[in-house]
Amino acid sequence: MHLRSRYCLGLALLAAGACKLGWAQEVLNDAAAPAASYCGGRPLVSYLLGPQTDIDRLYPVIHTASESAHDRSMAMASSIQLYLQNSLNRDQITDACGLSVTPQGAKGYRVNFYSSNPNAAVYGATQTAWLHRARLGLKGIKACQASKDPQCWEPPTGPDGKCPGPWQFYLPLGLPMLSQKMVMLLHYPPYSAMQQSDYLNNATLNRWQRLLTTVGVPKADWTLFTTTVDIFPIAAPGSGESGCFPTANAVRFFGDKGSHYIPSLLEGLVSQPGSDAADKPTRPVVIFGSEAIGYWNAAYPQSPTAVLKAGRVNLSPAAPHKTTSFMGANHPIAAVYQTCSSKPGIVAMDAQDLATACFAKAMGDKPDADPVATAASCQSAYDNPKPDTEQAAQLCTTAVIDKSPQFAQWSEPQAKAWCAQHNNQACPLPDYHAKP
Repeated sequence: MHLRSRYCLGLALLAAGACKLGWAQEVLNDAAAPAASYCGGRPLVSYLLGPQTDIDRLYPVIHTASESAHDRSMAMASSIQLYLQNSLNRDQITDACGLSVTPQGAKGYRVNFYSSNPNAAVYGATQTAWLHRARLGLKGIKACQASKDPQCWEPPTGPDGKCPGPWQFYLPLGLPMLSQKMVMLLHYPPYSAMQQSDYLNNATLNRWQRLLTTVGVPKADWTLFTTTVDIFPIAAPGSGESGCFPTANAVRFFGDKGSHYIPSLLEGLVSQPGSDAADKPTRPVVIFGSEAIGYWNAAYPQSPTAVLKAGRVNLSPAAPHKTTSFMGANHPIAAVYQTCSSKPGIVAMDAQDLATACFAKAMGDKPDADPVATAASCQSAYDNPKPDTEQAAQLCTTAVIDKSPQFAQWSEPQAKAWCAQHNNQACPLPDYHAKP
């Protein structure tokens, strides 16, 4: 097993789980007993992802000048396997056993696993369809790079530090593709997500998780609310990029006027299994942040949005009678930069963010609900709630945690206790440096 160990050590930016998965794959390949023997007789799910030249362009992996073609294909297989394991877990196919991804030469990569979950049987078709749409993102990247527009790809970093690199093509891999309850439209993924091989392991999505569980989404289900389409499928530093990814370029290279990546992936992800009927609702979309809202308003001028503005829109020209509920929202991390004296203040912005999470939960649970009425109800619940209400406690707790030190963040019980002592009034904020 020296080859596996050597190439795993070379994947410095992949999460440690990649090597563990690779080791597991080798055990599966080398063991005398078939995987089925310790997977409890679950049905085999087997499918091919290919061709290799296409798949290799869609997954991130570290290459070295001295690696062999075999090493490269095995590294790619490990990357595919890591992200696929995340998707299976987050799609709640938790009984998936014996997952392996093995190179098949020019044909691509063979995926095998065992599962009794009914959704597992269609996972090959689901992943293949997702990758087919995702290829359009790479098409947009190539068009951007070929345009010679100096503002399109890694604009020169000025003395103010604006637009620092590196940038890299990066798809929203490892997220639910089948059982998601909503779709997030975001600006671009932070580079740290690619470095850690986990799209959800960053401050933005960590806060979104906290908002969702605060409004009642079970902790076991929060990943069903994380399926994402970025208007720029480009990993870049999480700060210092203001103005570096303008809405016009998203429309030009990734929208209807470009590669069609955004509308194609959105259309595919909002569709629910068995939703061919015109009256079957699609999953809702929440549009986060001014850049994503700007793209949405340019792409769907007949259904514009703003923070907490909801409505319905048709995302599929082939099915003009099918509509998708939507709402605009703040960027999930924006509120943490506000204070008690800023405009808007931390409490006002947190109220909007909790209303957004409330909308996501309600529409995710019942996609055929009225989105405008749902948005109004959620907004009313967190708009200056009475101090003795659960919403007031949630609002105060959220603000107190948001403003606590990044590397010494207050726990939920700690923030709740402080809020209870202060009549659920977050401002003025606690003295975070005071001894308990």
